[in-house]
Parts: sequence; structure tokens; C-alpha cells
Amino acid sequence: MTSDSEPQRRLALTKQAAVLAFLAATAALWPVSQVSAHQPLKIVDFPTAGLPEKGQYGVDLDLYSDGGLLAGLEVGFFSFLSFGISYGGIGFIGTGDMDMNPRPEVNARVRILNEDIVMPAIAVGFDSQGYGRFYDDAERYLVKSRGLYAVASKNWDLAGPFSLHGGVSYSFEDSGDRDPTVFLGAIKTFANLVEFSAEFDVAANDNEGSADIVESRPYVNASIAWYVHDNFSLALDFRDIASSSKKDSEGGRKWNRGLSLTYRAEI
Repeated sequence: MTSDSEPQRRLALTKQAAVLAFLAATAALWPVSQVSAHQPLKIVDFPTAGLPEKGQYGVDLDLYSDGGLLAGLEVGFFSFLSFGISYGGIGFIGTGDMDMNPRPEVNARVRILNEDIVMPAIAVGFDSQGYGRFYDDAERYLVKSRGLYAVASKNWDLAGPFSLHGGVSYSFEDSGDRDPTVFLGAIKTFANLVEFSAEFDVAANDNEGSADIVESRPYVNASIAWYVHDNFSLALDFRDIASSSKKDSEGGRKWNRGLSLTYRAEI
């Protein structure tokens, strides 16, 4: 007889196959013309006002705690509009059962103001992709998605590229706490080779609810990226640094390390 877990195992394998198919499809676009990767589309996890140019695309692959894998693709349809899709889950790497996300998530952003000498670039967007485990009962990711957001970005040349970013967002996850929240970040690049990023979210939309998930502390993330090539980077990510826990138990916030790969090119 087939055990009760057999249908769940087959479903998880199907979802894993979908991720592999997604990676194979994006890999087919790999050998194309190169573009500069130094207009940041995100800080660590939070968005900037940067967009892929028309005809450009970006592929992101994040490896994070609990055997997590998240693959994303973002395409610039116009100079002011981009659209993306992402999918992943935990337990993808290592031992134990896989727990894939319930659905692919989408993101889109529109730049409504271009940067000039005085004014920052401003973009509005939507991103339904959160990070970490998806909790079915709470209908949310461990780290909520941005949801609807507006963000401003300003760049300077201070011995190399330096940028500041700030925004406000409203996530539709977890009806128990849907307050708007504010996020900030900075990126500094040295010699077009190494990039340091840091971001901060006050977590105003995540200080009420289940004690197994919620921790009344801000989110602080950082990363160190190495540009292996003009359009390919490899980053070591440090997430949830402000969390009080380093526990290895299942569920709940804990500071963690991850690895991310980013590739950008023209179609």
C-alpha cells in the first residue's frame, strides 16, 4: 500500500523538478552579450530603484539556511518597467524532506523618476516573494515579502560607486499585522570588483503575532559580493544579524549565512 506521505513526496519532487527546469531554461540564455552589473537591483534582499534596461535580464540564485534554494528571473521590458518571477523552497539541498513554496511568486517595478544631480531615482513596485520557510497556517514566509513598495535611490562617485536607498512597503502576508514598514540600505563598490551592502528594516509589520515566528527586532542584513566578471557576481550574505537567536531548531528567526549568485546580460 502507498503510505500517506507518498503523494506529498511526489508533489515535492514535482516542485523540485520545476525549479530545475527553471534553472535550465535560464541557463539556455547564458552565452549572450555582456552588460555592467553595477546598477544594483537590490541591496541584499530589499529592492532599489534600479531596473534592468530594456532587453536586459537578471538571474539570481540564492542558497540559504535549512537547505533553502530560491531562483529568480527579472526582465526589463522597457527602460522604466521590469517584471520577474521566482520560485524555491527549503530542504532542497541536504537531507530530509523538501518543503517547496506553495507557488511561484512575482515582482514588477516601474521607475517614475530618473536620477539627476540633485534628485534620486524613484520607483514603485510589487514583490510577493518572501524568504525562508512558508508557514501555511499563518499564510506567510518567515521573512515577509515586500508587497507594495516605493523606493528612492541616489548614487555618488566616492572613490568608486556608492549609493543610498530608502523606501516604505506594505506586505499582504499575515493579516494579524499589516502595518507599513520602512527600509534603508547602502552599497559601496571598490575597484568595480568588491561590493559591500547593508540594509535595515524597522519590522513595523512584523512585531505582533505567533511567538514561533515573530521576534520584536528589526531586520538587519549584509553581504560581501565579488564580481567574478563584469556581469557575474558571487556574494556571501549575512541575514537577520539583529536576531537574538543562533538556534538550529526548526522554524523561527535566527541569524544565518547564505550564498547568492547573480548574472545579468542582454537578450
